[in-house]
Amino acid sequence: MTDFSGFQQQLTAITTAQTDFAKSSFEASKAYFEKLAGVKSPDKFVELTTEYARSAQATFVAEATKIGDLYKTFAQEAFKPFTSSLLPK
Repeated sequence: MTDFSGFQQQLTAITTAQTDFAKSSFEASKAYFEKLAGVKSPDKFVELTTEYARSAQATFVAEATKIGDLYKTFAQEAFKPFTSSLLPK
């Protein structure tokens, strides 16, 4: 019989990482729009938007890499019984 607790832990880690990223992304967007509401000059608008875009892109790449690694680990563990039976002994 297969033990699914490892799969459950990995899926929980993936779900938690995605939820945490969604929350932090929402909070960053909210803070950006709050700052944007107070902008009075085009220069400040461009500066604020550029800063937000750089930060959002860097955060997205970091989180996507982290979540991708979690999925990779999950897939490796999920297919281990199949791949180990196909390898020469």
